This record gives sequence, structure tokens and C-alpha cells, in this order.
Amino acid sequence: MRMAWSETTDGPVREEYPHPCPLPARGRETKTPASVLASPPPLRGRDRVGGVLPALNFAAVLVLLLATPALATDYSVTSEKVKALTGPNAPAPMKGPDICGTDLGTMAEIDGKIVLAFGDTFGWNENACIRFGPNWRSNVVAFTSDLDASDGIVIDDWVKGEDGKAVEIARGAHQDAFKGEQTKIPTAMVAVGDTLYLHYMSVNGFSSMGGVWLCNWSRFISSTDGGKTWSPGPDEFGSFKSSFNMLALSAQPGVGNEDGKYVYAVGTPCGRFAGARVGRVAADQVLDTKAWEYFDGGGWVSDRAQAAEVIKPGAGEGSLVWNPGIKRWMYTTLNELSETIELRFAERPEGPWSAPEVLARGSDYAQAYGAYMTPSWISEDGLSFWFVMSQFGPYNTYVMKATLTPR
Repeated sequence: MRMAWSETTDGPVREEYPHPCPLPARGRETKTPASVLASPPPLRGRDRVGGVLPALNFAAVLVLLLATPALATDYSVTSEKVKALTGPNAPAPMKGPDICGTDLGTMAEIDGKIVLAFGDTFGWNENACIRFGPNWRSNVVAFTSDLDASDGIVIDDWVKGEDGKAVEIARGAHQDAFKGEQTKIPTAMVAVGDTLYLHYMSVNGFSSMGGVWLCNWSRFISSTDGGKTWSPGPDEFGSFKSSFNMLALSAQPGVGNEDGKYVYAVGTPCGRFAGARVGRVAADQVLDTKAWEYFDGGGWVSDRAQAAEVIKPGAGEGSLVWNPGIKRWMYTTLNELSETIELRFAERPEGPWSAPEVLARGSDYAQAYGAYMTPSWISEDGLSFWFVMSQFGPYNTYVMKATLTPR
């Protein structure tokens, strides 16, 4: 159901009138009349009432909830909110780039800066930050040289147009749901040498059922000037039914990638109810779709269809980093069914991955999703790290701190 928000814990967010293309939350059940939802911009948050559970077979739900790896975790985790990253309560000016509301925030580091890619973004209505306001952009890119997240992060700049407003780097068609392309959403970004690679999904349509959407395809785009301009890759990376339309990427040196030879990808299909699989490619061949290989449970093969499920359903938006302090890979994902953001550990990118630890609960951070990590935001001992989390209510992103405790 649509929730009317007049105030959040981060300050007032007024919704004086519906957006001209009003949207149900991405993967969220809605009771808004169909005539109003003719062209809904999709968002990732979801209502906690009505949701997807009634629509699924009960036995299937039990399988998803109980299907966890046998490997125990070595750490427990707690998290806390540090400060808003975007929107009216951010420490950096947001009116100039016209950032009233946005989500996601996948990151890569290059030349001493962090580049952030956000999803569906909405602007200000004069001096008012109205939820889902004007100037809908499918994606925007920001930059910061602030590597210390302990007191929040200040965004320095954006990819902007002549009017100073943040602009799309991959233009979304904004067509009606399931009638073409609804939007283009960044899923992951990685830096290799002086090149940035950003992966996005072309969304065909978002269902009113929580956590369900269809994709047309996915693709890489690349930048050789630090993220200011972008060029499309030569081929689509995933087809509409690919298990790698949403990615978590890392080129970090770590166990299994000691010399940084590969870019690793933990991939999932579009939506939030499938499992995760792992692919990799030589770091200098990211855009060559034929150069990728996939973990089949025992080794690496060229046939993507043979990729083995290394994390059980359901896995949604993900992030992958190597934590040198604890010598573990860390993977975060949203679990739509349990309404939690989960953290897993592994000694190698392909696993075996641990059972999940709860990184953030929907009961503590209403309608939370996404937990995007980056190497510079990990403490030297590896027991603290910071990440970017979204909340659908205020529809913005926040810097969060996580603390690991050895068992």
C-alpha cells in the first residue's frame, strides 16, 4: 500500500502532490489505481504490509528462508547510521545539482577519489524537496575526495549539464512498464588501472509485487577520464533471462585474486528472489563478453549456463569487497523475505560463503535496501567498515557504520 510520509527521522519530506509518473516502490505492492500507474518510475523500497509473501507458495517461501550455507560465520555484526549522504539533510549542497531524492550508490575508487553511481533520481520543486518530484533521471554519478566516512561523506561534484544539474550518464527511455524500457539502473562499478567500468540493467518493468521486475538486458559502459564521460561497451552483457543482470564487482587483490589479475562478479538475475553465482574475467578484458568464465562448483568454465549457485535465494542488490584486516571477502545483499540486509564472509570470491549475518533490519531502518562498500571505508584492523544504504521512506541514501565482533 502507498504510505503517506510527512515526516521522517531525518526531517520533513513533503509529498504535496503525486509525481506526474507516480511510482510504487521498486518491488513494492501498491494499491494506487492502475490509471495513475501508467508509467511508474521504479523504486527499490517496499511496503511492510501486503508485500510479496501472500503471493508466493508457502512451501517455496520456507525453502527460501531456510536455505542457508552450512559454513558458520566468524564474526557478528552491528550497524548504526552516521549521516545522510544525499538529499536535503546531506552535508553537501544538493539544490545546485538538483538532488532531492535518490538511491543506491555503488562505488569505485580511482586517482584518490571515490566515484558513486546512484539510481532513479528526482529534483527539487523550487525550494521544496518533494518526494518523487520533478526532473526524473534514471542514474547520476557523483565524486568525493572524502575518504573518511566516520563523520559522514561530503560529495564534491557530479556529472552535470550546462545548467549545473546532475545528468544521466546512460539515458533511460522512461517508457510505460513492460512496454519497452522503464529505466536504466546502475548495479555495480569497478576501477581497473585508469578505466572505470559501470554495469547497469535496462529494466523492462517493475511489478507491483514486492521484489519482482523484468529486464531487457544489461551492459557495461566505461570511462577513461575518471567518470566524467562514458562510452558503451560493444555488446550486451546479459540477456533478459541472464543470471548476471545484477552484479557486485571487485578487482581487489585478495585470496583467490592475489595479484589483482581478475575482475570478479557475484551475479544475480533481475529481482530479489534468486540465488547468486560467480563469474570472473581478466582485468584487461572486462568488455569482452566471451572472455568471461564462471564457477561451476568445482572449477571455471566458459559456459555461463553452468554457473553454480553459491548463495541460496533470495539475493537482491549486492556489493563485494576484500577486507584485508580479517582476510575475508565480504558480500552484502538485501533479503526481501526476511526484510534484512545480510552480510556474508568467504576466503575466496567463489566461496564457500558463510551463513548470513544481519547487517541492518527493516524494523530498525524502515524500508532499507542496498549496502554498498568500498575499500577505503574499511578500518585497518578490518573490524569496522562503512557503507551506503538506501531507505525508501525519505527516498535517499545514508552513510552507515558496521562493527564486526569476533566470535
